[in-house]
Amino acid sequence: MAPSNKCTLAIALLVAFAVVAPTLPPSAAARDGGAAKAAPAPAPSASGDVRLHPMGLIDDIIGGLHIPDLPLPRILPCPPAFPIKIPFIPCRNVTPSPPPVTECRPGLAMYMPPCAGFLTSNDSSVSSPPSTCCDVIGPLFQDKSTSPLCLCHVVNGDAGELLPAPVNHTHATSLLEQCGFEFTSANVTDICANRDNVFIIPPMDADPPSPPQRRH
Repeated sequence: MAPSNKCTLAIALLVAFAVVAPTLPPSAAARDGGAAKAAPAPAPSASGDVRLHPMGLIDDIIGGLHIPDLPLPRILPCPPAFPIKIPFIPCRNVTPSPPPVTECRPGLAMYMPPCAGFLTSNDSSVSSPPSTCCDVIGPLFQDKSTSPLCLCHVVNGDAGELLPAPVNHTHATSLLEQCGFEFTSANVTDICANRDNVFIIPPMDADPPSPPQRRH
């Protein structure tokens, strides 16, 4: 049998064993009421990953020895993203997704003040946003606590009292393009219209918490 086939077979057997092992009957020592052997603490690897061997039966087989993972690609995520760490199979750490954005007002209040003059101006001499305005657009896109789609509240004129005067729609739709982003006024208008509900535009303000229910 070719070495690659042997490696594939070994991986398949280990995965199958890891799934079936928890359903096996207890060992003779457990049935006889013997004292449970304390499981050794998880041993960190050279890369800093913790090698978890959740099944006591595997610990009995390897005698508490630390067996390094096989030199395989890290395909499976590490716990808790995956229920268990399969022995000998390397895993990869997964960065949890940021929580969904529930309101736009805090983010817009943080980033939009430098753009307020341009967004509300009807003066024909004000044809482009100042550099201080364009400087905040990049951080707005990168900030995971808010969403670039929150700009649609500015474009659609429903940003409430966030800006000191009504929004100039032409300036609002052209803001991204004039700041060097590849969004034309037509693109921005279509995205913010969201006619087919393709995008999830967070609300301007978070929904108030539901009042507690009275107990009868």
